[in-house]
Amino acid sequence: MSGVRIKDLQSAKSVIEQGFDQFEFVVDLPDPDATLKVSGAELKKAIGTEKHIHPLEEVDGLPGELEKKFDRAGGTITGDLRVDGNARMKNLSIDEYLEVPELKYNRITATGNEFWVTDAGVIDDAWEDGDGIFLITLKKKPGEVTINFQYKDILRGIFYTQDEDGKPTGFKTAYFEVTGIIDETRFDCIPLNGIAPERFMTLARQGNKTNPDRQGSIYLDGLHKFIRVIDQVSSEKIEQKNIKVQLGDLSQINHPVFGQLQGYGALLENAYICGRLIQRNPDTGEDWVVGAVSVQGEQVFRYKDDIPEPTTITLTAIELGITSPKDAREWQFKNGTEWITIPNSQSLTFELSPNADIWWDKRTLTLRYFACGVYYDIITITKVFDGEDAYQVQVVSSNGSSFINSDIATMLQAKVFKGVREITDTLPENAFYWFRVSDNPEGDAVWNQLHEGVGRTVVISDEDVYRKAVFECEVNIND
Repeated sequence: MSGVRIKDLQSAKSVIEQGFDQFEFVVDLPDPDATLKVSGAELKKAIGTEKHIHPLEEVDGLPGELEKKFDRAGGTITGDLRVDGNARMKNLSIDEYLEVPELKYNRITATGNEFWVTDAGVIDDAWEDGDGIFLITLKKKPGEVTINFQYKDILRGIFYTQDEDGKPTGFKTAYFEVTGIIDETRFDCIPLNGIAPERFMTLARQGNKTNPDRQGSIYLDGLHKFIRVIDQVSSEKIEQKNIKVQLGDLSQINHPVFGQLQGYGALLENAYICGRLIQRNPDTGEDWVVGAVSVQGEQVFRYKDDIPEPTTITLTAIELGITSPKDAREWQFKNGTEWITIPNSQSLTFELSPNADIWWDKRTLTLRYFACGVYYDIITITKVFDGEDAYQVQVVSSNGSSFINSDIATMLQAKVFKGVREITDTLPENAFYWFRVSDNPEGDAVWNQLHEGVGRTVVISDEDVYRKAVFECEVNIND
C-alpha cells in the first residue's frame, strides 16, 4: 500500500481526546489478503498503559508544585490532595474526620472503653445561647440517614482531656437532656452535670426522661470488664434497679438482696433454664450443698412473784441438708448491730438462764445459731412480769408467710400492744425500724439501712428474699 504525506494539517488532538474509543482503525496483516478492523477502545485494552514508578524527585516539576501546596510556616496543604495508590507514613494526625470503608488496626477491630448499642451521633457543631441551652448539629454522613435523638432523651458523651502539649490526661463523662427537636440533624439540649457539649464528641442515648420505650440500651465497658443491659433509665444516673442483666465483673454492684458482689459472674433479673443447672464447689469440685438451719424453743420467761417460769429455756438447732462439724458451730447474741459469740457454745442445743450475763440487764435477748460460717437462724427471748403492762410487737403478713417458686408478694404490718391494748396508731411512723436476716449479712446491712424509720408497713417482693429471710420490726417508744 503506497502512502501520501500531507503537511500543515490541523491537529487531531482534541478530536482524539473526545472520541478515541469510537475511532475505527484498519490493520494490515503480513498476509497480503488479510485486513482487519479494530476500534479505539479495543486498541487501548490490548495495548494498555505501562505502569511507571519513579522517585518523587525524578518527576519533572512535581516537587516544586508540592512545595507550592505547603504553607512553610505550618506545613499545611491548602487544597485537596488525592493519592491513587499506596502511601506509608510514620505518623498521621487528623484534625477532624477520618472516613474509610474499613479500618484495620493490627487486623483487630477495636473501639473505645465503652461500646453502646443504642441511638448515637457525632457532634459537628455546638452553639450556646444566652440561656445555657445548646443547639447541637450532628455530623451528617453522605448517602446515609442520620439517626437523630428524640425529645427528653438522656444522652451520654465521653470527653477526653488533654494537657498543654496535647497529650491525653484522662476523660470525663458528660450527660445531656434533649429539650427540643429541630430537624433530622439538629436539636436543643441542656447539660446535666456541668460539662458542655463539644465538637467531635460522640453521644449515645442511655435513657429517656418520660418515654419508657426509649429507656433501655445495651453497652460493653472494656475498662470495668462487663456487658450490661439496662432499662427504665429516666435520668443521667444508672441505678441498681436499672441493671437487668450484667455479665463479667460484678464487684461494683452493692445489691439490696445479695449485698456487695465480688468477682466475675452473671446478675440476672430473671432466668429461664431448660436442662441442667450444675453447681460445684470451686475449691473441691464437689457438688454444692444447699442447706439451712432452724432454731426451736420457748420464747418467753414469765415472772410471778419474781420467780421465772420456766427456770431455763432449751434452744435446739435443726440442720437441714447439712451436717456441720462441732468446731464449725457457735451460738451468738445480738448487741446493737453486732453479733457476739458465746464461749464454749458448739453444741446443737443451748441452755439459757434468765440470769445469764449475756442479758446485760435487758428484758429481750436475741440469739442466733451459726453453722459453717454460712447457715444461721435467730430467735428472740423476752422476760414478762405479772402486773406490768409489757410492750409487745406483732408482725402480720397480708399474704401468708410461706412462698414457693420465688413468687413473693406481701405486705408486712407491725402492731404494737401495751398489755392487751393496741397503741400502734399513737406512735410516729419514724419509730418503726425494719430488719432482715438472711444468708447474706452484707445485703442485710444495706436492706436494713434503707428501711429505718419507714413506718409500720413494708412491702416484700422477690427482690427482698434470697432463698430464705426473716423480717423483724423494732419499735422505739419514748415513755
